Amino acid sequence: MVYAGYSPLDGYLAPGELEVVRRLLNTWSIPHDTRRPRDDLPDMVRDSRLWGRAFPGQPKVPPDSAAQLLQLRSCLRAMLDPAEGERAGFERWLKAIPVHLQGAPEGGKLGIRIVSSADRSFIGRIVAIAAEAMLQGYWLRLKACPDCQWVFYDPTRNLSKRWCGMTKGGPGGRACGTIAKVSRFRARQRQLTR
Repeated sequence: MVYAGYSPLDGYLAPGELEVVRRLLNTWSIPHDTRRPRDDLPDMVRDSRLWGRAFPGQPKVPPDSAAQLLQLRSCLRAMLDPAEGERAGFERWLKAIPVHLQGAPEGGKLGIRIVSSADRSFIGRIVAIAAEAMLQGYWLRLKACPDCQWVFYDPTRNLSKRWCGMTKGGPGGRACGTIAKVSRFRARQRQLTR
């Protein structure tokens, strides 16, 4: 997989098709302005324009119900934290939507990739992409910010990135990492002045 880079509006993008999974995971977050959880997925399922903006070129096909998408997203979000990993939940998805190996040309070489038997299903595609990312070791690079729960791709060599951002992302934006560091600094200062 090739690293996709950084977008000022979206943070660290995941490489290749893993970006589609990251976008699905980010249909649920805790916006900085309200600090209340927001779930955009049900509206996206109902409105094809919203779906098209969130997942360009990814048609949602009728077999994918909103309930199934919500369940898959919850399962995948639970698997972001290795301590809370929900492997059994994902294994149920693999049994329900089988995947198989397929030879795929990569730069003149024959590579192997995982594809879903339910190739016309968005859910099948997400399951296949996630399985391939786990197999290749890229899944560990997807992380949820402990503050806003925004999912980002950690491009660091030692997987040390913890926050969605350390600098303000734009007008009205927050920098979760900076806010956490300032809070810890102030707490230490209060301890010293007692």
